[in-house]
Amino acid sequence: MSDAVWIQVTNTTGTFGLVLSISSNCTLLALMMCKMSPVKGAYKNILIFFCAFTMFYSFVELFLRPIIHIYDDTLFVMQRKWFEMSAMVSHLTTTMYCGCYAMSFVLFALQFLYRYVATCKPLYTDLFQGVRFVFWIFGAFCVALSWEAAAFFLFPQSSRTQKMFLHIVKHSYGLDPNFVDYVPYRYFENDEGVRRIIMINIVGIIQHVIIMAISFGTLLYCAFKTYSTISQHKGMSVKTKELQMQLFRALVVQATIPTIFMYIPLLFLYACPLFNFQLGPLANYQTIMGQLYPGVDPLAVLFLITAYRKTLCSLVCLRPSTWRSSSTDSQNYEVTPRRPRSSTVSPRI
Repeated sequence: MSDAVWIQVTNTTGTFGLVLSISSNCTLLALMMCKMSPVKGAYKNILIFFCAFTMFYSFVELFLRPIIHIYDDTLFVMQRKWFEMSAMVSHLTTTMYCGCYAMSFVLFALQFLYRYVATCKPLYTDLFQGVRFVFWIFGAFCVALSWEAAAFFLFPQSSRTQKMFLHIVKHSYGLDPNFVDYVPYRYFENDEGVRRIIMINIVGIIQHVIIMAISFGTLLYCAFKTYSTISQHKGMSVKTKELQMQLFRALVVQATIPTIFMYIPLLFLYACPLFNFQLGPLANYQTIMGQLYPGVDPLAVLFLITAYRKTLCSLVCLRPSTWRSSSTDSQNYEVTPRRPRSSTVSPRI
């Protein structure tokens, strides 16, 4: 199969991913905005922001039309420009694609962190409300910006990467190099047969891996503690526990999706130049995964939260009575355990 086939494949999956992302995220947003939605408060705000970001991410995918290719000892993350840009702007937009990955990782962790606090430490849910919620989002943005800055400054283009890039673009994909930009991930330089570590690139990849490790570690720890608390049924009504379990199952599926679509394949890609794995254009599997995940992720909430699932089924089957029933049931659900009686109103997600 010609390498150029991947251009058509990624173009198709990019368009499909955008349509799926808009459809699933807008459906979830519409259901969350309903008065009877069981998801309320800070967690609702987190999901709203996550939906908005994933749709933005899908538009970034379609605009940049990324291609990922491994050649020799270098991983090339490339974008195809729609029009001419200055070298600075072109490279910034390419690294922005890298930064979107970091934002996704942080938002995954933030969802699990809030579920942990709401379930295990309900007295601290105020930390996610009002202006404080803005600080969490600002912190996530700073992490994404640091990833983008690392991709921009710590993985510079060189004369050798430029030669490899021109070879790939012209011979593998038949593209005009003036309308393609790239970020080269490589860790070693061969100097007269001697393999020399490129320290600045090593610092950059360590920064990437640390962000991924902290994000995934937070996700796993909070998931375990949340499940343990829910299983012990501490301080929860039956309906509260039922909704907590629905939300937790949705989060587990939402964690599985990025693990399969992003964490594992991305770590494997970063390891390929280190161990000299020659994937060539097959590295575009990550391009496809990145294009599909924003549309797949909201499906976990849509189908695992009973109220949302019943509502969708009633709309598809044109049964308004089921809509009212599911809405009435959901309005009585509390998502977080009650505070002690001396406290103020019980926080709700």
